[in-house]
Amino acid sequence: MLTTAIQYKKVIRDITGEDALLDYSMISGEWTALENLCEVLGAFKDATTYFSREDANLATVIPAMDKLDAMLATAVVRKRGDEPDVILASPMKAAVLVAKDTLNKYYSLSDESEVYRIALVMHPKYKTGYFDEQNW
Repeated sequence: MLTTAIQYKKVIRDITGEDALLDYSMISGEWTALENLCEVLGAFKDATTYFSREDANLATVIPAMDKLDAMLATAVVRKRGDEPDVILASPMKAAVLVAKDTLNKYYSLSDESEVYRIALVMHPKYKTGYFDEQNW
């Protein structure tokens, strides 16, 4: 739905630009916030879609969590002028930080299970290389 709203931004602006609907129009900063929110939520949609596939496996959980964690950390610290120019409003930054904390909670729970490490070592793509890259 957010993606559709962004695609039809010009049409929505034209319609809400009328006097009777002016109170419902979005200002430029609100459109930027919507676009940025869409980008952050898109990463979670991609991860959900990936792990809903029939061929998803346990060895890819930890690397996916690493990518989500990096994306969330980057989304919070970006400033105007960074590439791409993604600035989150304060309430969105707070929500992203809560999401990051929740993700880290589950990430740390994976440390208690040897199954994830075994799955990574047995996976032909990762073997012990993943642990070397992460300095584990």
